[in-house]
Amino acid sequence: MKKIILLLLTLSITNFNYAQNILLDSIVQKNGFPFQNDKNISFQGKGWDVLLNEIKQSNSVLLGETHSTNEIPYFTNAIINEVDFDNYFLEVDPYSVDIIETKIKSLSPEQLNLFVKEYSTNFSFLEYEPEFALFKNLVKRNKKVYGVEQISLFADQMIISTLKETSKNKKVIEIYEQMLFNSKQLADKEGLEKYYLLSEDCLQKLDLLLMLKLSDKERKQIEALKLSREIYTKRNHPLRIQLMKNILLNQMPDWNNKKNLFKFGSVHVPRGETILTKTDIYDIGSLISNIEEANFRKSLHIMLVGKGENDNTSFRSFLNVLKDDQWYCFDLRPLKKSILQNKLKVDDIYLSRVIKGYDYLIYIPKVTESKNISIK
Repeated sequence: MKKIILLLLTLSITNFNYAQNILLDSIVQKNGFPFQNDKNISFQGKGWDVLLNEIKQSNSVLLGETHSTNEIPYFTNAIINEVDFDNYFLEVDPYSVDIIETKIKSLSPEQLNLFVKEYSTNFSFLEYEPEFALFKNLVKRNKKVYGVEQISLFADQMIISTLKETSKNKKVIEIYEQMLFNSKQLADKEGLEKYYLLSEDCLQKLDLLLMLKLSDKERKQIEALKLSREIYTKRNHPLRIQLMKNILLNQMPDWNNKKNLFKFGSVHVPRGETILTKTDIYDIGSLISNIEEANFRKSLHIMLVGKGENDNTSFRSFLNVLKDDQWYCFDLRPLKKSILQNKLKVDDIYLSRVIKGYDYLIYIPKVTESKNISIK
């Protein structure tokens, strides 16, 4: 008798799971719309029309990406060509962004090339050719660009060199020179030893600088270097997210009532809890969603995934819809509605968080890896 009950229970669970998978597949198919690249930094097709309509109605648009591809900067440029944004936010620290933006605006093409040749390895994600081209496009359009991130392990020489150029304190300049020399000495080391920001010498020099007379701008950057070092050495991801939120809040008077485009790694911009399944952090996407909601406005959260990337078992229902070389725009909101109405149960935590955190999922038929800026 116990074996019969167990068998019936197993069959019941199997049938339930099968029915849920059928429902998931059905909703995905009904809300997936193809579109295609038209080779002119644009797209055409129903999926593109649906997406553009939503973007135009939203005050803040958040793109959750996989870094270092050619296709996502292309997609971002296509959006910028169709929709007029006031502000652009990217996952690079604000000091590096300010330095690079200033150089693009003030230097001749020849001078800019020399600057890029010397410091492009300090640019973080802007070291990649399509990202740098996108950045230059935004600067030339006179869009306000904001960096939201801790200082990269690679960025110390560019930032310290710029501080040295603007400092008026001889003792401070001497320390900057020592830091630059020591950083360059470590460049040929292997592993983590090559990163000057992680060294004890760097920490000692930062503490020494903070005891000296600095301008407010210098002090902020030295404190930012020290905090970034702490995030790296302690591998403190929650502190990193706190910093990113703090940067956004401090900048909020400048962007709160304007149309904004954010482009960050996909873990950062869902409106709910992070899609990192082993934590329950609420990242900047949640903060922006709450700010827009409190102002009776709308944020739009879009996740971009390349075919063959990420956990394909989680996205099986979406992959089954894809055809040929078409891009696909999937509206995730009907899935979320079915989950909230207890009609659909999604046991996959990652997929569940994607559905609840994002409004749209964009599937790219093929992604290619970006190359670094080519030095002329």
